[in-house]
Amino acid sequence: MAASLPDSTVVEVEAADGVIIRCRRYRREGARAVVCGHGLASTGYEFDLPLAGFSLAGKLYRLGYEVWIMNFSGAGHPPWQSEPRGARHSGDTQGALDLAAVVDRVVEETGQPCFYIGHSFGGMSLYIYLQGTAPSESASGAFVRDPELARRRNGKVAAALTVGSPASLADDLPPWWERLRRTSLMQSVMTKIEGFLLRRSRRKPLIPVGRFSRRFGFRHPWLTRMIMSGFLMKPYLRPEMMGKEACRLFGTWAGGDVACLHVAQSVHAARTGELASMDREGDGRLNYTDGMGAVTAPLAAAAGTRDFLCPAEGIRRKVLGEVSSEHTLFLPINGCGHCDMLYHLPLEEITGWMEWAAAAAT
Repeated sequence: MAASLPDSTVVEVEAADGVIIRCRRYRREGARAVVCGHGLASTGYEFDLPLAGFSLAGKLYRLGYEVWIMNFSGAGHPPWQSEPRGARHSGDTQGALDLAAVVDRVVEETGQPCFYIGHSFGGMSLYIYLQGTAPSESASGAFVRDPELARRRNGKVAAALTVGSPASLADDLPPWWERLRRTSLMQSVMTKIEGFLLRRSRRKPLIPVGRFSRRFGFRHPWLTRMIMSGFLMKPYLRPEMMGKEACRLFGTWAGGDVACLHVAQSVHAARTGELASMDREGDGRLNYTDGMGAVTAPLAAAAGTRDFLCPAEGIRRKVLGEVSSEHTLFLPINGCGHCDMLYHLPLEEITGWMEWAAAAAT
């Protein structure tokens, strides 16, 4: 890790359902904490790659912050691996339970509201959290939205930055892809994939992406470098913005196990264009796209101008254009794709704005 970072400690945080969420903490006494949340099928290592210049945690620490890097349920590598809930969970639990528990712990430990940086579904988990989402007491596996809980949670986040985190996937894709997405053939294919994942979640609920990527990366480093820096990765990251060694390390360390139900939720979002809850039977009753008005915490949203998965204009309009936050900021990251933009964030400008937004909001 970066030489300027102190030794980290692994902190265990118990979620409301008893699952242990593990975080790495870079302690800085008296400083405001930044909580970092990773994306789908990834791990907290994406914020702290073992390569100079590719540790967002190191950059934040040098700017004067304490840093907590969390692994959502089921993600990570031992000894920094969170418990998996039997892998019978969707992305809803990341915001409703995992992030809720970690933010409470950070606020308790530091005595002040935290900052949050979330990448991809890590940012979408923030939207779920700030909307006051909680498990339903009357329907197993379902989620409900509580306005009073949303008010309290928004008060615990001094300011936040989401990176490549859409609230909707409708209408803002390239025209050719949007036309393809709406065809009956593509809708049928995505519906079948979603159904397959739901059925598989009852038998083999976990997709071991992390175990495979780490094992493959250590056994075949040159092949990992070639694959991760190749042309086929460009929809996911822009290898020319990272370099081959960073691509190799990203492919080895940043891959995380993921629940079938969570992937099914993402396929559902791609099919319908909207982010919705997903219980164990695949029912998405709670529409998070429609609930963005419940977000009142100061919010910045970064988007790569070459992000094929989450187009920048959609994030600007359907995230910042829908929230009730008085302080918002849009950050287009030129030339970057979905993952590589994490390492090109203008952090000094962002954290300066976050400090200003947090002061203005108090």
